[in-house]
Amino acid sequence: MKPAQAARRKGWGTLLALAFSLALAHPALALEHATIQLKWLHHFQFAGYYAALDKGFYREAGLDVTIREGGPDVEVEDAVTSGRADFGVGTSALLLHRAHGDDLVVLGQIFQHSPAILLTPRKTGIQKVADMKGRRFMYSNQHGDMLALLKKNGIEEKDIVKVEHRGDARDLVAGRADVMMAYSFNEPYILEQAGEPYLTFSPLTYGIDFYGDNFFTTRANLTSRPALVRGFREATLKGWRYALSHKEEIADLILAKYSRERSRDWLLFEANQMETLIQPTLVELGYQSPTRWRHIADTFSSIGMLPEGFDPSGIIYEPGPGASHTLLWGALLICTAVIAVLFVIVMKFRQLNAVLKGEVRERKAAEAALKESEEQLRVIFDTSQAGIILVDPQGIIRFANNRMAEMFGCRMEELIGSGYTSHLHPDQLETGSELMRRIMTGELKGITTERHYLCGKGGGFWGYLSGRRLEAPDGELRALVGIISDISDRIEAEEARGKALMLVETLLAQSPLGILVYDGESGDCVRANQAVADITGGTVEELLRQNFRKVVPLREAGIVEAAERVLADGQPCPLESDVTTTHGREVTLRFQLARFDVEQRHHLLLLVQDMTEEKRLDRENKRIETQMLNMQKLESLGVLAGGIAHDFNNILTGIVGNISFAQMVLEQAHKAKGPLDKAEKACQRAAELAGQLLTFARGGQPIKKVFSVKQLAGESLSLVLRGTNVKGRIEIPDTLDIVEADEGQMNQAFNNLIINAVHAMPGGGTLTVTGRNELMEPENRLGLAPGHYVRLDFRDEGCGISEIDQKKIFDPYFTTKASGTGLGLASTHSIVTRHGGVILVDSTPGRGATFTIYLPSLGESAADLVREQETGESPAGGGSVVVMDDEELIRDLACAMLVQLGYHATACCDGAEAVELYRAALERGEGYDAVIMDLTIPGGMGGKEAAQRILELDPEARLIVSSGYSNDPIMSDYKKHGFSATLEKPYTVKEIARVLTGVIPAGG
Repeated sequence: MKPAQAARRKGWGTLLALAFSLALAHPALALEHATIQLKWLHHFQFAGYYAALDKGFYREAGLDVTIREGGPDVEVEDAVTSGRADFGVGTSALLLHRAHGDDLVVLGQIFQHSPAILLTPRKTGIQKVADMKGRRFMYSNQHGDMLALLKKNGIEEKDIVKVEHRGDARDLVAGRADVMMAYSFNEPYILEQAGEPYLTFSPLTYGIDFYGDNFFTTRANLTSRPALVRGFREATLKGWRYALSHKEEIADLILAKYSRERSRDWLLFEANQMETLIQPTLVELGYQSPTRWRHIADTFSSIGMLPEGFDPSGIIYEPGPGASHTLLWGALLICTAVIAVLFVIVMKFRQLNAVLKGEVRERKAAEAALKESEEQLRVIFDTSQAGIILVDPQGIIRFANNRMAEMFGCRMEELIGSGYTSHLHPDQLETGSELMRRIMTGELKGITTERHYLCGKGGGFWGYLSGRRLEAPDGELRALVGIISDISDRIEAEEARGKALMLVETLLAQSPLGILVYDGESGDCVRANQAVADITGGTVEELLRQNFRKVVPLREAGIVEAAERVLADGQPCPLESDVTTTHGREVTLRFQLARFDVEQRHHLLLLVQDMTEEKRLDRENKRIETQMLNMQKLESLGVLAGGIAHDFNNILTGIVGNISFAQMVLEQAHKAKGPLDKAEKACQRAAELAGQLLTFARGGQPIKKVFSVKQLAGESLSLVLRGTNVKGRIEIPDTLDIVEADEGQMNQAFNNLIINAVHAMPGGGTLTVTGRNELMEPENRLGLAPGHYVRLDFRDEGCGISEIDQKKIFDPYFTTKASGTGLGLASTHSIVTRHGGVILVDSTPGRGATFTIYLPSLGESAADLVREQETGESPAGGGSVVVMDDEELIRDLACAMLVQLGYHATACCDGAEAVELYRAALERGEGYDAVIMDLTIPGGMGGKEAAQRILELDPEARLIVSSGYSNDPIMSDYKKHGFSATLEKPYTVKEIARVLTGVIPAGG
């Protein structure tokens, strides 16, 4: 054997011996221990790691792997950097840790798109990410894309309320949280099973497209144990490929060894949803794109989470060649050397051909990579839920995905080649065209805005547009790239909320109730409507500057104390109080206090109702009820008083009539003349008192006659002041006009004023009564009808009346006297008013009081009337008169008076008899000149009915009504009932003569 051949054989023998030794030695090597820290609880999300362990892929790579479960509080990056774990499963937030000094290396990607979403039930009212500010979050800081999404919408970690994240979406259903950081393939399953409507917010909608789960290690681990790292990566990817091909088997494995909290259907739902995010048929498992990492870094930089220009390339793992074995390399080098010698000549000749084939392979590989990239891009475009378009520098759409055509409501062939602005809604055409011009000219590099677009014929939608310039290396514009998300639901929700707010504002403005809203913590007023400003007498602006704890009227009314209780216990509280507002208004207010919360902050609601007028009317009604009760009592008294007055007047008629009859037959110089005059006057006063009692108790219209108030005032003064320490003085001229009034009622009014003056001067003094004539012009200050009036002033020297009491002094039952009834001045006011006059009071405390009465006058002097009364002679008459009265005494007296006056008198006791007498006289052709008829006949026909029957017989009959009820309506309105005159009981010869003279014409 040749030495060369021997050497070759020896070399091959050595090589085979070495290979055989390595093969025998390998199984005996100890497995190297490694730990992987998951970022979350056991789910199908980590199926590849379970498969690699269970199927022995890790063991084949020489690894003894422990899988450690994670959770919401687990800091995966910290576990790996601290050495508690060799490997970890994290998110794109690894870039943030790397920027802070943690030299982490991503070994491969599992999810090409992040499954992280923000999940919220519709019942929370959240319509957009910005609405989540201040809400309760099931929060985890593991997701960089979630942090970027919140920050892009103006929300920092301090702006949310963190609640425990137990990884259970049922906390949302129970209302323990408003928002949950969740996975698109996991937690929605719970809400769908529970029938709970929900919304999801994905970072993709806002242009944030990050890698999902990445498995990683440290640079130090990679440097010190490269074979371990490489073996772990290959076994993990092999496990993932197996898991995605055997979903049901791995679901059973998870239920058997890792977690029984999820059902098999749930795990399979999760597996199917994950596949769209992993895209294993389009992208090689574990593949990392430097361009994609660059995009992620730029997104973080744009919102200030990474420094500008941060280089992410160091985070990408670059797989190297297999493990190095010295002996094997030595053997291979020997073989290579032998082969190189044998083929050196052949290789020389084939060198050129190899170079050419290499170039061909590189070109094919590049074309394949380009085709794969284009296919990946096409799938992304076609599956994107956002519309994507490419617009050339002329504004023509050159590229779009299917979603964009759906959103614009047209076919793809119609969309490509159309102008971008043709799809803008008319109300957005001007602003949209201008913004497009600014991007094309380079004034703006990119935009994000909301835009109104057309959709088909007559339709439309609102879109969120994110657009950027696509430039050539020299900076020249190649196209505009736009991503449009449909946000119509959010816009409609905002419009609905705007309408709701407008409705609330309208209700506040139109509400008749005053509405105040205060911040429960600071006490400051945050809302107020015009109604409460009107109640307090201020303005809305003044109210908004108030703090309810510092408003003195509210504190004095007890509102502040009640408000603190309501804010503390949340129980509504009604309250009513008299309040003097800050503007000095005295009002009675009814308050309703309640507490409500806005963004977990207590607010105080104060409803205010002005009860001032209602309370005043209530007091007035109670006062009127009291008066009506008193009036009912007086009504009963009036019935009694009327009967007494009637009987008393009948008795007085007999007395007065006989006295006057006696005066007629006596000589003027007879000694009895004087006493009879006094007796007659006394009887007249008695009759007047009976009339006053009846007028007070039952009212009634005045029975007017002509008289002089000077004489009446003098008589009242003399009568009332007799026996008192008050001196009376009359200062009324004889030229004072006469009046036509009810003498008895006016006497009562004068008496009340005089008695009031006596009570005002308990220590004595002077009461002066003055009078004068006055002419009232139209529209005078007293509101009286124009014409002639007499003015009487009753001026005392008493204690006077306060200004407040002057306003009430004529009110019924108002009195300042311990024993007074409060009816005297009220009756006086009523009497004067019924006579068409007015009564006034003028007083200063300590300086006396003056009561002034204005009464309509006839505009003539009283001198002639006085002379007629002093004559004492009764005019003679003639004719026949019927006297009808149930009292025999009065019939006999009246007939005697008539005979004395020269009349022929016939008497009867009731109306039926008077009618028969009158009929008989008519039948004889004689008739009667007058009939004096008593108004009231107990048990028989009275004067009213008898008068109607006589007038039916003789419409020209002259009838005179006579009654002891001086206030009977028939007595005051006698002509309406067919009577020609009245004759009040008691009456004298002069009275009966005067009445008959006025009724029976001369010579009649």
